[in-house]
Amino acid sequence: MAQNYARFQVPIDAALNGRLQAFWRRIFGDPDIEPSVFLGSEAGYNTSDLYVVEESGRPVSTAMVTRCNALPELGGFGEVATVPAARGRGLATDLCRQSVEDFAYAGGKALFLGTVNPAAARIYHRLGWRKLASSIVWANVTDERSPEEFLVDYFSNPSVTVVEEGGPGARIPVIPLIVTPHDWQVLDANVGIFSARYAVVRSCMGLYPKYHALEADGRGAWFAARDAGQRIVGLSTAVLDEAGDCRVDGFAHRGSDGAWDDLLRAAMSWGEEKGARETYSAACVEDEERIARLEAMGFRMDGAAPDFDLDGRAVGAVRMEQ
Repeated sequence: MAQNYARFQVPIDAALNGRLQAFWRRIFGDPDIEPSVFLGSEAGYNTSDLYVVEESGRPVSTAMVTRCNALPELGGFGEVATVPAARGRGLATDLCRQSVEDFAYAGGKALFLGTVNPAAARIYHRLGWRKLASSIVWANVTDERSPEEFLVDYFSNPSVTVVEEGGPGARIPVIPLIVTPHDWQVLDANVGIFSARYAVVRSCMGLYPKYHALEADGRGAWFAARDAGQRIVGLSTAVLDEAGDCRVDGFAHRGSDGAWDDLLRAAMSWGEEKGARETYSAACVEDEERIARLEAMGFRMDGAAPDFDLDGRAVGAVRMEQ
């Protein structure tokens, strides 16, 4: 194991957090995980183990595993960084290997990460991660199933769902839902989420912040459909635009298709409570099933909407108003 390696469970003390935030800003710029998380803001929802190598009182290499308390079989892997002067010593490889071993020992089944770095990808592959098609997301499935097999098994045996306001407990469970290929091309225009069947999923631990950011100024909200097994099987959003209208959107896993109506109603109700003048949704013209579902809920076509950009392919859109 790496020299001077230490393992901390979040929350960590403010001094260490300060050193780490400065370290990550130098390497990543803006990290995917908010600084307050390391001080315990999500302690009731997620458990995070932080692996750190420090030399002369400064971090030189880090990695972190975040597990969902409601679904500890799922984990997100991130904050993998090494200062340039310490690269080539195997520090990150050692931390990654230890992270996977600890995750599996604790009963973890699938550990997700995102990378576009070919050199890092080679290391991850040697340590058991496998890339999911049409994404930058990799999964380390501890019982050696392929990521695709894991996703099929994970979403099998659908059950009754409950729609709730989105929150930190969704940080990890949104990943398997979003990386699963869906029939609809545009899953949620409010947060730029498209099906992996039609466009590359370009984020992993950055997926949850897309939803969390909607709440920042009070002009947006999001909702999650959670089943009896605590899996998140659908998501919806509501955003007030500059005209005071509310744009709603959302999707659900095919196995829990009935959750979609409840998710859209939750988003619509939020807009009504905020005094929205009108409620509408932008639908991809090629998602004919989605358009039909919206029409069944009382929406009607009201002209064209701006095209969607699916990895450089312009796809027409219509505005659906209620």
